[in-house]
Amino acid sequence: MRVLIIRIGRLGDTILATPVIEVLRQAFGPDVLIDFVASPGASTAILDLDRRINEVFPLDRRRLPWRLHPVKRMLRKRSRSMPYDLVINLECGTECDDFFEFVQTGEFCGRPLVQPQHIPGRHCVDTEKAIYADRLGPEITAAANPLLETWPDPGDLLALGDADYVVLNPGFSGILKSGYRSHRSWPVGYWVDLIGSISQGTGLNIAINGTEEERGYFEPLLALPGVQSLFGSSLQMLIQALARARCLVSVDTGTMHLSMALGTPTIALFGPTNPELTGPYSRKVPCRVLSSGIGCQPCFRTPEQKRCPVNRCMQELGPGVVYQAVEQMIRPDRIR
Repeated sequence: MRVLIIRIGRLGDTILATPVIEVLRQAFGPDVLIDFVASPGASTAILDLDRRINEVFPLDRRRLPWRLHPVKRMLRKRSRSMPYDLVINLECGTECDDFFEFVQTGEFCGRPLVQPQHIPGRHCVDTEKAIYADRLGPEITAAANPLLETWPDPGDLLALGDADYVVLNPGFSGILKSGYRSHRSWPVGYWVDLIGSISQGTGLNIAINGTEEERGYFEPLLALPGVQSLFGSSLQMLIQALARARCLVSVDTGTMHLSMALGTPTIALFGPTNPELTGPYSRKVPCRVLSSGIGCQPCFRTPEQKRCPVNRCMQELGPGVVYQAVEQMIRPDRIR
């Protein structure tokens, strides 16, 4: 059985599409051959590390017609000589509708044959599951969660040693963009207070994750005692760090979904975005979604978001509330 999955997006989008992998393996057996079309960069890299995936095809400029796109032309040629048994298009937009025209397959699920239905309050994972549930089995589809099965990294986290630690992820794509107000960011001063509370209250070490470009922005955190840096780490190193962590505290970003897919307890700080649609998704991994709960929340892509001068929803989520969640997550028998 040969299957091609199409999901073009950022790291978090890709991870949230992974339930289909396990559903396919349950429906057709562990020998099912699964290829994946994904965005170049982190999305392709994370799938390359997953032992259940046969091959990943990085696809940029997805609006380009297949006759002009080298990757699409290659897929057409390959599928003509070795047709897929099933193609599942998890895209909600029209950009990948042309796969129906040029990929040779026995069956095709998703757009343009069926348009995904966005239902208010339904998580995007469940919207994607609805595309293939009838074909692969409603029960096994409903039970599936985002999951990664990566090859072990032979390297050691020398800086973290064998001590227990918590990973904090304060950054996200867009935080350093000129003119961007960083709507999802939690104040740096709150992160400083949270680190102090964790260090004093639990004795755990703390690792801060981010891109190399974000290092300067979060330098006040790295200067604190007991803090180790994961800034600029490879994807394999981040996976290893998250897999061994007691928990992750993160704003709404791909690292949050990566942590859940690795089975790491996760605390997610939400402001303008809607956790019902894009929050942590798992029926097995412990997680907490924290928000200030002010009346205008969520406001992502609404006029209210543009009118907000101070990003109130994140500023009114205090570090004390977050620390209590951390303590409860790592010490369920100790609740203050």
